[in-house]
Amino acid sequence: MKKTLSILLALVLALSIGAFASAEDERITISVMGIDWGYGPSSNSSMEQWWEDLFDVNLDIQWVNYNDYNEKANALITAGAQPDVIQINKTDGAYYYPLFTKAIDNGQFLDLSDYLFGEGGLAETNAVFKGWSQGMWDQATYKGGIYILPRSKAEIAQQSGITVRRDLMKKYGFEEEPATMEELKDWLIDLSNAATEGEGYKIYALDFYGDIINNARTTAFAVAFTGQMDWGYDAEGNFEYICFDENYINFLNWMKDLYDAGVLDPEFALSNSDTSKWKGGRSVAFLTAWYNWNQSADLVTNRIFDKVCPDTYECWCLMPVTGDNGIVISANSSDIDSCIAISANVDEAKLQKILQVFCATEEEYPGYNDVMSYGVEGLHFDFDENGTRVKNDDQRKANTEGYVGAWNQIFLKVDADQITSKFMRAGASRASDENIQRAKDIRAVLAAYLDETGLSFSNQNLFSETYNTSWANIVSDTNANITKYIMGEISAEEWLAFVDSVVKGADYQAIIAEFAAAAN
Repeated sequence: MKKTLSILLALVLALSIGAFASAEDERITISVMGIDWGYGPSSNSSMEQWWEDLFDVNLDIQWVNYNDYNEKANALITAGAQPDVIQINKTDGAYYYPLFTKAIDNGQFLDLSDYLFGEGGLAETNAVFKGWSQGMWDQATYKGGIYILPRSKAEIAQQSGITVRRDLMKKYGFEEEPATMEELKDWLIDLSNAATEGEGYKIYALDFYGDIINNARTTAFAVAFTGQMDWGYDAEGNFEYICFDENYINFLNWMKDLYDAGVLDPEFALSNSDTSKWKGGRSVAFLTAWYNWNQSADLVTNRIFDKVCPDTYECWCLMPVTGDNGIVISANSSDIDSCIAISANVDEAKLQKILQVFCATEEEYPGYNDVMSYGVEGLHFDFDENGTRVKNDDQRKANTEGYVGAWNQIFLKVDADQITSKFMRAGASRASDENIQRAKDIRAVLAAYLDETGLSFSNQNLFSETYNTSWANIVSDTNANITKYIMGEISAEEWLAFVDSVVKGADYQAIIAEFAAAAN
């Protein structure tokens, strides 16, 4: 088995080279730019050469450090000098950001719709693409065209996990889990107080700090009260921001009750990340990715808590609890984990080669998925007598220089499966059977809710000039008033008066009108 992959890859490589029977100087050259997330990959590395030989292509690739990437990419796009293939980085939470969409409008990037959805198109023939719903392709659509190619589908509803200290639950008799937001509030307050008294130091209800708006530590709680993401629709079908929904004040009251009970850090609005740090043992719970509590069965091999914490700390994740208008859930701003765009300057022959190289799958190239993750046996690792991958110094260097494991941000990869990759690792780092089942149960509830409701960001890929110029000021004022309300510095009447002033204001009205126009 250890040699099967190598044999298959060698066969594929031989067939590929034989089929094209081309000398290296006859290969098509594709210029590429991607993000270096701090690894420092080298040009013309062994990994790069291996991919070139597999696909019989020259990759003129430049990895740009993430600190400089947006500036360099935007400068090239502005000048119309983008490479053949360019990774598109999210800007303000969106892949279709204003400078990029302006370039699309100017004809600088290809609409790939026909290649995806035409007769025999990739959306129905590619082993990865054909598993995607229309909703996934909708997220890749701008003005009716598809100008970005997603590299995989991210795990669903990521920031939807109410992760808790199970050792405290057991120790203080709180193993009966809450089912509603009201029950959750009381459960958090009571367990926080019991743990504080029993442990002899302050243990808060929630690991939380900073602004409420767009904070992953609170958004899913707010959705349970409002039934919408950051942007949704009101009863008349108009675009509506979540904080201005009539039910949002119920979420604020929920947070205020925690604050008034003394179980939120009194300086929660500041960036005091250590005061109530859950992983440091200072909070009962926190809202995070529903799969990030993948503690190993022995509680030690795969640590969740800080090293200074005892090995007896145990984590758990509650099932999504129910609020007035939904469950605790946060739909992804985008299910696209990374993407590329293709320059309109490429001719048809080069485009076909790009689609072959950047849409490859395991089905076409057996062993592709393992090479994407681990590199090539002999070049980047070896198997020891136990079948475990090991690396010598030269292979470690080749891994770093070759950016092994990170090509999946520009090459196609299989969709994320966090339960398998995090909870079901072979060996001692595998989670307990109980934890694996809980993760599966949580995912099933989240998936069913998304399917039933279609919860998403209603303004996705919609452009508003007023939003781009004025939204930061609206958010700043809203955050300030949210903090004042939770701390009891303004009344409910004053909060509602503020909301009314924003909603009736010229900027907000222009934003929702521009979103509506863009949607139509």
